[in-house]
Amino acid sequence: MNLPEPSNYTDGVQYFRDSHKVVLHFCAELELLLTDAKTSGVFASFAAKPEWNSVFEFFLKEAPLHERDEEKFLFPMIAAKVPRVGFQQPGATIRFLIEGHEVLQKAMIKLVRDWDEFRKKQRDPSDVVESHAAHEIEDAEFIADGTELARLYREHAATEETQVYSVGDKVLTGRDKLQIADALRAVYDNQAMTPMPQFGEAHFTNANYTIQYSAATPPAEESAANSDFAGSD
Repeated sequence: MNLPEPSNYTDGVQYFRDSHKVVLHFCAELELLLTDAKTSGVFASFAAKPEWNSVFEFFLKEAPLHERDEEKFLFPMIAAKVPRVGFQQPGATIRFLIEGHEVLQKAMIKLVRDWDEFRKKQRDPSDVVESHAAHEIEDAEFIADGTELARLYREHAATEETQVYSVGDKVLTGRDKLQIADALRAVYDNQAMTPMPQFGEAHFTNANYTIQYSAATPPAEESAANSDFAGSD
């Protein structure tokens, strides 16, 4: 797998942030392949670039695991700690992000379905010449779908960094973050994981994010720990 190995972490929030680096790496890989497809044609690019397989494998299998883990381990813990960042209302952050996960999956499934359709079609040179216009349309649609998928993942990652991860850094204790990491490790202990490549830094986190508490008073220990950044309604 390409996702980070949970056993290397004692901070669950950092694990998710590093997972975003992997997601953004594969977004960049997809965009490079789409550029090649735009120049060479989709069929030619598939034939010449085996990287297509690893990119689709990541988005189809591993990216959904990252999203599942956020929904199961990270979102609920932050929502329980913060009385109000919009987590509990209709259209709230957590619901918005989960809906975003569904959008990402639909976009990815469509792209892979189209990819499989391309792969199943047998084309000879005369067919390509005679149907050039049709191929241009097919290529353009495929490239547009792939470009949209990369855009959606980038924007979704940026939203999570600013609206969830930066909040988690502030409201979760070291014990909380260790608990998330332990839960992730328990899930992945029996799965083969690979060390995380160095994909560079994600540049989304907003260090100036201010939490707005509701009238409900947070627990005393959290109130004291978070007094330096908690705002008022």
